[in-house]
Amino acid sequence: MPARRTKRFTRPPLPQRGGLDAVRVVATPREVGRPVGEVLLERFPALGSVEARDLGERFAAGEFVDQLGEPWGETEAVTRAREVFFHRELAPEEVEPREIPVVFEDEHLLVVAKPRDMASIPRGEHVRRSALVRLRVAHALPELSPIHRLDKQTGGILVLSKIPEERGAYQQLFARGEVRKRYVAWVEGDFPTLASLERGPLEIREPIVKRHGDLWAHIDSEGKEAWTSVRMLRREAGSRRTLLSLTPHTGRTHQLRVHLAHVGLPIVGDELYPAPAPDPLTGERYRREVSEPLALWSVLMAFQDPVTGAERRFEWWPREAESDE
Repeated sequence: MPARRTKRFTRPPLPQRGGLDAVRVVATPREVGRPVGEVLLERFPALGSVEARDLGERFAAGEFVDQLGEPWGETEAVTRAREVFFHRELAPEEVEPREIPVVFEDEHLLVVAKPRDMASIPRGEHVRRSALVRLRVAHALPELSPIHRLDKQTGGILVLSKIPEERGAYQQLFARGEVRKRYVAWVEGDFPTLASLERGPLEIREPIVKRHGDLWAHIDSEGKEAWTSVRMLRREAGSRRTLLSLTPHTGRTHQLRVHLAHVGLPIVGDELYPAPAPDPLTGERYRREVSEPLALWSVLMAFQDPVTGAERRFEWWPREAESDE
């Protein structure tokens, strides 16, 4: 049965700016009772940088409001019940023209083929350059939002919801593992794993752990269950590269990259895996230098639509994985 829109969606008090939502701040218990200006400076040090506009002037101009749209005074004490909304001042960012092909669109969903090396959502130095902001602006869809994660380095199918009241129902499909996914990747490596793949699919069942503050995920017996099915598609003539079809049955962080590196078939262009040995003096690990983007793409996503009840199947194929034969 299709899901009903039961949750009331509360509109933010500040409109978007160029496809970007306002920042929302909910006070933690230790912040309650402190001046809101002090709390914001602690949370967002950039508000007090020499390049930023004077914070007092911004408060006086009414740029910081609560969930009802009422302006905050800089010295007012924060409470758990009264939220803070404001727009960040963004650093200059060059946004080069870049096509994001549309795979499918209806009144509920927008499905695109995200290019590699493009962040899905605004993050770090990729704000206006992110796929979400570009798509909101290009398609005039201010409430557009992705319903799943797709790493910046990974290209391919990205599914976005158009209607905020429906977004949770779609996101729950991923949380419950009810979405069928397939990826393709160019890998580098040789026997014995490739010899095994030539005889049939390979099932990799190795638990993965991702610790806070560690850039790398790791195979670890204490980690969470992780399962990937691997099938060979073809070998590239005159090289050690092989195109693989990958089906993740679980959704751990960097699962495909970790599993393939573990069996000796690292993905072409992977700067993280296999994880390098720690520096003997500092104990730090460093990304390896790569000369090309990560050769990993999401090519299929299928599920039963929780809103309409329809069977959804979205497929797309990258030019880089097409046969030259």
